[in-house]
Amino acid sequence: MDATDPPPPPPPPPLTRKRGREARKSKEAAPPREPRRARSRSHVPPPPGAGDGRGEDGEEDVGFDLISRLPDAVLGDIISRLPTKDGGKTRALSKRWRPVWRTAPLNLDAGDLAPDANGAALAVLVTQILLVHAGPVRRFCIPAQQIHERPAMVEGWLGSRRFKNLEELEFTVPEDPFYGRSFLLLPPPPSTFRFSATLRIAAISQCSLPDCTATLALRFPQLRLLSLQEVIVSEHSLHSIIAGCPALEGLLLKRSFGFRCLRINSPTIRSVAFHSPCCGDHCVWKVGFHLEEVVIEDAPCLERLIHIERAMGLGVNVTVIAAPKLEACVLDDLDDGYYRLDFGKVVFKGFAVINYTTPVSSIKILALIRDNLRLDRVIELMRCFQCLEKLYITASHYGATNCWRRKHWRKHKSLDICLKTLVLDNYRGLKSQINFATFFIRNATKLENMIFTGGRSNGNAYFIARQQKLLEFEKRASKTAHFHFTTKKCYYDWVHIKDVYDLSIADPFECTC
Repeated sequence: MDATDPPPPPPPPPLTRKRGREARKSKEAAPPREPRRARSRSHVPPPPGAGDGRGEDGEEDVGFDLISRLPDAVLGDIISRLPTKDGGKTRALSKRWRPVWRTAPLNLDAGDLAPDANGAALAVLVTQILLVHAGPVRRFCIPAQQIHERPAMVEGWLGSRRFKNLEELEFTVPEDPFYGRSFLLLPPPPSTFRFSATLRIAAISQCSLPDCTATLALRFPQLRLLSLQEVIVSEHSLHSIIAGCPALEGLLLKRSFGFRCLRINSPTIRSVAFHSPCCGDHCVWKVGFHLEEVVIEDAPCLERLIHIERAMGLGVNVTVIAAPKLEACVLDDLDDGYYRLDFGKVVFKGFAVINYTTPVSSIKILALIRDNLRLDRVIELMRCFQCLEKLYITASHYGATNCWRRKHWRKHKSLDICLKTLVLDNYRGLKSQINFATFFIRNATKLENMIFTGGRSNGNAYFIARQQKLLEFEKRASKTAHFHFTTKKCYYDWVHIKDVYDLSIADPFECTC
């Protein structure tokens, strides 16, 4: 330290804790402190239209929360987005919430109310709710069976003034595909089409749609999702309905009849899922036509083109002319070449490549369904989809041996596999399956997850330990790859599209059950 520097300050006195009388005296000598201001959020001034936090009898609610300070319109919107039962239970939260449900937009899902109730009991319950509730109806979902058993009652419900701005209308069918099909299909209630200006989601089931003419031209300017399930509709009417939906984003055709061809010309559609049903002698509705051809003429936003629940022996020719953003599709060859997929530059008949010029670079998610799957066919497909990131394989049998080290060593050396996720369904640890899986384990350099789904043995510790040794995980090409063995408990076969809301799922093959 320099001599000219000032001396350092003296050290502070040591901190000591006062005890007993000395502490009490110091507290008494200290000036009185002002009372601390309460930090309760209930003192935040309520926004306009939120009320004063008092119930119907004028008593102030104890423990008043911030959410209850929201305006009635916001609370009503929250309630309308809850399931029907949960929305009704909000009346028990507090006196503030008690009157909101009766005037909030109604979300009425009859299936959520009493899934096991018969038709008559369900109709009585729906009527009682509509009598008690005084607000507008935002969503109305009832079984399609009510249309045939109580057409006058359904027309009376839909004819109410509270349905004026209906946004979601659904006529649902039971899960069992053979339940309740003995009746003839009737047209939907006349009041159905008066909501065309406000509907955003429509699911029409077990109906016979009228032919669209110059006098009956259906227009749905705000419709985003459309589902036609077990519907009889002519080809002209189907295309007229699609053309009358300028904002359509998702289309689901499931077990519907009366048309042979589906043509898509839509600047907004993102997802199309279709099903080619059987309409033979054992079919209830003798209409004579089933879906045979799908043509994507112009769909600049289309991302998912999914073929679901195909009847055995009925194939569909799919032609994609213009869909630059198409990412997910299905290759189906359960009946040896009945399914044809034409991308223009690549044409498939089943799994066989019958024409190839350049690969399809937009496809990132692919599902392969075949009875007997051979590795050489899959390697050939990988060359056609060089940007593939997710591959789902469902096969009841694999090739005889699927040996590849000598037979395909030249092919796989020049093949750049971009796969990040590979799912093998019905995996049982057979030699052909082990050889099949080992090819991707040893050659997929970007692999992140490989999932083996199968029977109960897939959850057995001994089975998993043995498969880890046989599959040679330590020799994997991707050091970041993870391997999972799961027992299949999924309700679906390969496509996870149950209703119209599932059309917005980015990956329709990923199991989230």
